[in-house]
Amino acid sequence: MSGDTKISDHLSVLNNIVSELEAIGVETEDEDKALRLILSLPSSYEHMKPILMYGKETLKYADVTGKLLSEEKRLESSNYASSEGMAMVCRNEKKKKHSQKIPVCWKCGESGHVKRNCPGGAASSTKGSDTANSISVATDGDEFF
Repeated sequence: MSGDTKISDHLSVLNNIVSELEAIGVETEDEDKALRLILSLPSSYEHMKPILMYGKETLKYADVTGKLLSEEKRLESSNYASSEGMAMVCRNEKKKKHSQKIPVCWKCGESGHVKRNCPGGAASSTKGSDTANSISVATDGDEFF
């Protein structure tokens, strides 16, 4: 079995070979079929071989095929999840780049800093204190209407 062949395709080929052997009168035991399947697995399933061969006293072809198909499904879903995760990280990075705005100072109007860090002088401006004085003068009157 090559590394890029799906387990279901490999099982189909193996079942066809067994059918041809049985057609010419060769008997194959269930355990022999299971062993042949395990030994024909690619290197990507190397971690599964000891588990499948030594997990039980007797090997059953149906058990081995079920475990291999579920492992293939698990591997496919983990590959899909990791590719989706990478796509999400890329989307988040793009959003961060677009959402980061350069601050503009309200005191001098230059970009790259804010009023409290303005290199053009103290953070409290005379303009701000004039506003405070005009508010206090406006509230000193008896009535506004």
